Amino acid sequence: AQADAALAAGLAAGLPDGVAACHVYHMQNPYDGVELEEPSRNEETGFSYEGHPAWVRKVAAVARLYREKKPYYPTRSKRPDRLDRAKPLAPFVRVTPKKLEVVSKQNLPGCIFGLTFPKTRDELVSDEFGAEWLTKAFRAAGTLPEDNRVTRVVRAEELAVKGFDAAGGAAMKMFLTVEYLKPDPDLHTELFCKYPYLYEEYPASRREVSSYGDVDGPEIACQMSLIHLLPFRTAKYYFGDVSRETTNFILISECIKFSKRGKVENGKVVEHIDYEPYQILPVCGKYQDWLLPDPAEFYCCVFRAMGRLAAWDKLGRYDEFLGPMASWTQEQRIAEFQANRPTMTWKSIEGQAKALGKVLDTAFEFMREVVPSITRPELLKEGVLEECKAALLEMFPYFRSMSDFYQSSDSDYVAAMHANLQVDNAFFWRDEYCDLACGVLDWGGFGRSPFCMNFLGCLSGADPQLLTEHEEEIIRSFRDEYYRCGGPRLAMEEMTLRYHLGFITFVYESATWIERDVYKQEARETIATWRGEFDPDFQAAFRCRCRTMTLINAFTVFHLRLKQFKAEF
Repeated sequence: AQADAALAAGLAAGLPDGVAACHVYHMQNPYDGVELEEPSRNEETGFSYEGHPAWVRKVAAVARLYREKKPYYPTRSKRPDRLDRAKPLAPFVRVTPKKLEVVSKQNLPGCIFGLTFPKTRDELVSDEFGAEWLTKAFRAAGTLPEDNRVTRVVRAEELAVKGFDAAGGAAMKMFLTVEYLKPDPDLHTELFCKYPYLYEEYPASRREVSSYGDVDGPEIACQMSLIHLLPFRTAKYYFGDVSRETTNFILISECIKFSKRGKVENGKVVEHIDYEPYQILPVCGKYQDWLLPDPAEFYCCVFRAMGRLAAWDKLGRYDEFLGPMASWTQEQRIAEFQANRPTMTWKSIEGQAKALGKVLDTAFEFMREVVPSITRPELLKEGVLEECKAALLEMFPYFRSMSDFYQSSDSDYVAAMHANLQVDNAFFWRDEYCDLACGVLDWGGFGRSPFCMNFLGCLSGADPQLLTEHEEEIIRSFRDEYYRCGGPRLAMEEMTLRYHLGFITFVYESATWIERDVYKQEARETIATWRGEFDPDFQAAFRCRCRTMTLINAFTVFHLRLKQFKAEF
């Protein structure tokens, strides 16, 4: 009824069409919403949803709205009991690397549910924890009814940390199979666990994740408090907690069952496999877009998901978690910026330019001398990188304005965002029409931010040629879905400008990771032995692979579009 009233009010106010009226409507209760019609059968195709998981009917209903170009507003949701059981996430306490080495060996209670929890695979299956602890944890989180319990841990299998199929780079991961006393279709027996690296085995990775910022706590809080309100499918939450004293954490959720991938040879999937409607497609690793049949289609799909996420924030869907969304105009914010903008002297500019030049020179030497077989040939041509350097040195005094002040100058361009929605943080399926859709995983860093800057990380793994050819299509996928699902109507020209200005600063940022991370992960001499992007050793070195391809992709796009970037600057 509220949505209908907003629709009528918008039309009466002379808005362009009914979809624009959604921007008038703001939810008073984030759990209110419209009811989706979820039939058991698609009468148009004759496809039956009977026998499929419950989520299939919902995503089919959402897809129908998209095909029919109808608005997709927030749907009614029940507030989980766990929100009343849980304590607020305790504030982040920075633990120095030296102290982290000691305290991370301890098992202390979490700040949310007060339970001591395992920090390794062996601890989880031990008599100290095991099925009895899982029962306590799931009951505490409201996931498991009091009259049911976990009776057995059937499997606890850690995922690869290195190698072609390495499962990300921020934490240990594990498949967990359990049995319940009472089988229940609402309880998954196949689960997925995340927990931190052991300091003694992976000190550099553990320090980066646990000592220098708060990623794990907010991810757990988001999983616990928000996933039932999202506009797309995600993994069901089972339990999560973090100890602020030790930085240890555990997060247990539904395991998404990815299908088997066809045989891969020299960067190509050479074995074709047919997948059924709603069967989850094979996983695609980070910076491995060449495993996808049509990468542009997949990027458009995740950008539509991001557009829905942002639009529902504009309607108040996440206010209980993020607080009310403020609103401001570009004129108001620019006046504030001008009043508070720090001044720069020529001396400080010269000093910063010198430091920036050294960072770029290190990155250029890395591409030319260390990984020339991986670097794009066009970057190795005489004068190309020097031209890029000259342009960046000209632009750098304005980097903060380009990546900060201007990006947040208009609240229409700020909304709730997934921090890193590359294709490896999504899972995909095709429906009975063979249309692609996706769910979203990994909620570390979720929050409100200028979304054109978020696009940078999401597209950092895209092939430069693909990005150059399909950039407008991908950004338009976000813009149109943002509008259809409740956000304001944005101009493509302005969105593209904001993305490009941010991209220029991102090019420089990509160069900083050579000293900050790549050379800390692998010796220069080792990296120099890799021969090409598909070298098994390069693909196995997860962090180096990601940082290296970010650098090469960013400079390749910058080179290919340098004239346009200069004109927009």
